[in-house]
Amino acid sequence: MAATLATALPPRTGPTMRKSAFEVEVEETSSASTSPADSPSETPRHSPSSSSLSSMEEVSETDNLKPKTGLLDAYGNEFVIPDYTIKQLRDAIPAHCFERSAVTGMSYVARDIACLATTFYIFHNYVTPETISSMPVRAALWAGYTFLQGLFGTGVWVLAHECGHQSFSPSKAINDSVGWVLHSALLVPYFSWKISHGKHHKATGNLDRDMVFNPPTKEIYASRLGKLAHELDELTEDAPIASLLHLIGQQLVGWPAYILSNVTGHDKHEKQPEGKGVGKHNGFGGGVNHFIPSSPLYERKDEKLILLSDLGIAITGTILYLLGNKFGWVNMLVWYFIPYLWVNHWLGTSFLCACHE
Repeated sequence: MAATLATALPPRTGPTMRKSAFEVEVEETSSASTSPADSPSETPRHSPSSSSLSSMEEVSETDNLKPKTGLLDAYGNEFVIPDYTIKQLRDAIPAHCFERSAVTGMSYVARDIACLATTFYIFHNYVTPETISSMPVRAALWAGYTFLQGLFGTGVWVLAHECGHQSFSPSKAINDSVGWVLHSALLVPYFSWKISHGKHHKATGNLDRDMVFNPPTKEIYASRLGKLAHELDELTEDAPIASLLHLIGQQLVGWPAYILSNVTGHDKHEKQPEGKGVGKHNGFGGGVNHFIPSSPLYERKDEKLILLSDLGIAITGTILYLLGNKFGWVNMLVWYFIPYLWVNHWLGTSFLCACHE
């Protein structure tokens, strides 16, 4: 795919990276005495190390020669923003990458459900006190079970995600039907998420409109928590214990907090259509979540779909309640809820990676 894009895209109007003035001068003065094999490399020049006096001297001599305006890359070379259009990018992708097949999509669903069912059958029938007398061994095996089911459950989640993007099949009815069933089984409000997620993709990275990742600016963060708290956070954010606590919070409660309170999305709902955002704000009790039709995340025409999403969650919740009463809540903890946390873990991991790309 990368090779296809590289050959199919037209040349940019400007270079991605340019050599600094110092490098150009060195190349011009030495070109007469160097052979083609000895010519300077076309790769960007790395910043000199600050650990030696000679390196520090080089920096001081060349600082004034670097561009004073515009963007610079990590090596100090001028950077020109690519000017490709969405159409150029799309046209560079082979046509077969846009082909959708309901049969192929359903085969993936059948595969993942078969993996979930087979894993449950094996452990339920063969990892028992009658077959394995050692309790520590059984506990270790069942821990492995929760991990495996979390992987397969994440596969189901991703398939429902593709349904939301209408890339599962050419049929919107099939996409929404399959997506609603799969996401509801994982306690995800399908249509509610689909609508807000679509808006996220329309404004990814926009500090005013991104529905998923909208970090506060330093000024807002400092004014909210105070200058001392802000500086303390910056000093400790890379400490192992701080990273561990952040990881635990993100992986365990990050997804539910987003669904229930839009915790990481923008908080400028006053600008939403039809006045649904007036007086509402992110946070628990702020009236902004994925379950309330009056949430400013949605428009009036979306409200019946939000209720349909809630119905899917209610059906799954009822089934889980009945199974818990019949087979015991400890069993349900191992069979469903811990694997569910593993699914949240992988979603949180992919979310963090996407936000830092």
